[in-house]
Amino acid sequence: MAKPGFGKRNAPDQTPRTAHDFAQLPKREASIAAFIDRLPEGAAMDVKTLAKVLPDYGQQACRTALQRLRDAGYLFYRPVAAVTECGVRWVTQTFFSRTARPKAWWKRFERDELPAEGGGAPRARRGARTGGRPAGFARVPRARRPRAYRPPADALGRRLRSSRTPCRGVAGASHDP
Repeated sequence: MAKPGFGKRNAPDQTPRTAHDFAQLPKREASIAAFIDRLPEGAAMDVKTLAKVLPDYGQQACRTALQRLRDAGYLFYRPVAAVTECGVRWVTQTFFSRTARPKAWWKRFERDELPAEGGGAPRARRGARTGGRPAGFARVPRARRPRAYRPPADALGRRLRSSRTPCRGVAGASHDP
């Protein structure tokens, strides 16, 4: 098992499990997806753990399979800020669905808007005040770049390009080879 709050999380509204859930995938991806599908909620499913428990596949094969499962819509990774007594730490939550989902569905899921059962208008997810995240996890807005690191702009707000010619007017600077 992974640490509490980490590990596999099941996506909502999945189809019931059948023997042909991953038949359209290549053999390696189908095998790893079937293994992940049978893992309990909260189980570790990182590349190193999968490579340890699946003797047929190494770390790189597991990494490639997870990337292909993500691209096919079975996996979704969400970075979340974990607030601890030591400060904020970024962690990745991993969601698995035995039903392949389009990217638009995962984006609605990330915003905590899920389609209602049987279609229709989206409904708010339980625990919407905390964003459906476990206690201690909060979404932290991205920090803006400090002004010193932004490219300079002219009076009209257009970004200026840096000159490729060497500076010759700086005292003590020598550009001669």
